Amino acid sequence: MKYIFERNPDTGDIFRREFGNYNKRKKMNWTQTTTLDNKLKTNNSMNMMSLYDYLGHAAGPEVGQQVATAARKAGVKGEIREVSNRKYRGPVMLWPKAFLDLYFKGGLNESTSGKQLLKG
Repeated sequence: MKYIFERNPDTGDIFRREFGNYNKRKKMNWTQTTTLDNKLKTNNSMNMMSLYDYLGHAAGPEVGQQVATAARKAGVKGEIREVSNRKYRGPVMLWPKAFLDLYFKGGLNESTSGKQLLKG
């Protein structure tokens, strides 16, 4: 069974309905938090991950730039996390896991080399 998740833009409520069935929908009771810029963000709507966490190794600046460009084109917002370890110190972009799945599994990869970067 396929489901569609819809958000009421006026109230922010999120509803789930069966694909093709417009008569019955269920309100989801997800909690919301406020980010630093006072915009509402649903807690379990997105699992944010760095490219390092997603791929299991450093992606490098070229791959990072390609992902950022694809995210911008798709309207996906990232977050920044500061990291500090013996190999790297500085900001790291975080992306929704669902977006990274689409990008690295062929849905959004616009690489000109024709190579596909797979997780793992």
